[in-house]
Amino acid sequence: MTDEPSPDSPVPGIAPEQFLRMITTRSVMRTYSERPIAPQVVDALLQGMESAPNAANTQAWSFVVVQDPRNIRRLRSFAPGVFGVPALVVMACTDNSRGLEEEADKAARSMCVAMAVENLLLTAHAHGLGGCPVHSFRPEALRLLFDLPSSIEPVLLAPIGYPASEPRPSRRRARKEFISYETYGQHTPVSRTR
Repeated sequence: MTDEPSPDSPVPGIAPEQFLRMITTRSVMRTYSERPIAPQVVDALLQGMESAPNAANTQAWSFVVVQDPRNIRRLRSFAPGVFGVPALVVMACTDNSRGLEEEADKAARSMCVAMAVENLLLTAHAHGLGGCPVHSFRPEALRLLFDLPSSIEPVLLAPIGYPASEPRPSRRRARKEFISYETYGQHTPVSRTR
């Protein structure tokens, strides 16, 4: 197996093996060094995040990038899931002024925000940074602290920074515990003949 992208690679310049390695080596990070993140790297993180898939291209999301250490400290007061002191925190929100008001549409907006945060975390990993999606926070307190209008609803926080120590991969369940083929409970691929 080679790391060189083949000329017929679906994404020019990136071999599928390289991309898969980037995904599978990403791990949760909760302790950060004091090293700041350069503005061009922050811009790359935001570009990765905004490129996420979203329902019907409504882009019914809104993000608040918090970098001022005082604001991060204030945010952490109402977010017990944010450990350490990250260089930045992205508050990922649904924008309920976009799309329909049906419950299914609201759920889709949250799912789209989660996909954007995953893109953010993968882009961070590609730049030698790490982070962790956080759902443990007090939304109303953050709404007041960061002047969020009523249509903007916090869904996830994503603290990001350079690692304070070597990240360790998370243990994963065995595939047979959660992947089925063709019907639920069929844990081995079904041979298909044509």
